[in-house]
Amino acid sequence: MTSLEVAVQPGKRSSLPGKGPRASLRIICPTYWYPQHAADTQATYVHDINRHLVRRGHQVTVVTPGNASMPATDRFDGVEVVRFPMELPVDLTYGRVAQTRVNFWGKFARVAVMAHYLEAQYRATLAASRERGGQIIHAHWAIPTGPAAVHAARSLGLPSVITMHGGDVYVNPEQGYDFPTRWYVRPALRWTLRHAGALTAITEDCRQHALRAGAPDRAIRLVFNGTDLRRFSPAPAGNGAVDPRFGPHMIFACRQLFPRKGIRFLIEAAAALKPRFPDLKVVLAGDGFERPELISLAESLGIGDDVTFLGWVPNSELPPYYRAAAVSVIPSLEEGFGIPAAEAMGCQTPVVASDAGGLPEVVEDRVTGIIVPRGDSAALAEAIGALLADPARRVQMGRAGRERALRLFDWDRTAEQLEQIYAEVTSVPSR
Repeated sequence: MTSLEVAVQPGKRSSLPGKGPRASLRIICPTYWYPQHAADTQATYVHDINRHLVRRGHQVTVVTPGNASMPATDRFDGVEVVRFPMELPVDLTYGRVAQTRVNFWGKFARVAVMAHYLEAQYRATLAASRERGGQIIHAHWAIPTGPAAVHAARSLGLPSVITMHGGDVYVNPEQGYDFPTRWYVRPALRWTLRHAGALTAITEDCRQHALRAGAPDRAIRLVFNGTDLRRFSPAPAGNGAVDPRFGPHMIFACRQLFPRKGIRFLIEAAAALKPRFPDLKVVLAGDGFERPELISLAESLGIGDDVTFLGWVPNSELPPYYRAAAVSVIPSLEEGFGIPAAEAMGCQTPVVASDAGGLPEVVEDRVTGIIVPRGDSAALAEAIGALLADPARRVQMGRAGRERALRLFDWDRTAEQLEQIYAEVTSVPSR
């Protein structure tokens, strides 16, 4: 049994306030990033956590910014969404804020925008909790949402839980990723980590970064991300998985098209493999500001016609692509967890992933896939080529991946672990 499996072994379920072993809680969920509707492709993992908590009998109210064209209140998959009027500038949106640089005055502009966001998030969280009788504040991302969430919880006398998703605490200056250490971020981050009732880390790698950022060890619990294994499942028996549009040597990647996701290394690897596998195709689900550069790269390497950019694909429409893929690839330079790895494993597809962040905790090297050094397109090509040339090994790894996903990476397991944490923090008087 691996150390990861030991870490997530379910313990005895604690009783929550109220009657029975799992009484309903009224959970208030502040977050700066959330899907705008049930089929949205943004921040789906936050919504997945919430909808599984709702399925288990809890009431979840999300508090998040929204532009003026969106309704102030909404509900999908049983999750209530309350939006306060605010639209973040493009350079402060997810994927850009951590790896973009601004000048001296730009830094102060960011401080002003974030101060406005924190004030608005704080007031909206207070109002939503008071109106709905909130019993616990569970926020996502220690930065930027954490300070507002913890301050609101302390004002209300409620316990607080902050889920760290990696990017809010991850530091690697060599990759230009030092957002948590910047002077206008570090004090607020440290205060949040030290004053939250509990912190959850999505991998051990995330936990280690949080410790270096100032989080107390006693406050951090490992609660791994997962996937909906009812949705991400193997192709039904008798149904051929090969998509005639892409053929038997299709490589699939479901990624945001940002530099730290490493898609350029996948395109370079595919170009290197093309002479060996003439029918090789690369299919990319996702979008982002790096897309024009990636299209140009594919064309310059002579594989422009062999790389398909699907754009954003609704979560419900992703499984057929995973099932049709010979290999799913995650070539990230930084990754908190790597939900696409769990999705691919759920669909019984082998994974080639980099050694970035928490990926080696998700993909078991040489068992459910192959781990390669980050930023190494030659190593990536070697691993992909080895699997493309060995169908029997792909089948074996795919089956092992499905078994591992069922054992470790199911959202119901995540929800159960969160219930245990809620029970712990609600039994301790708020500070």
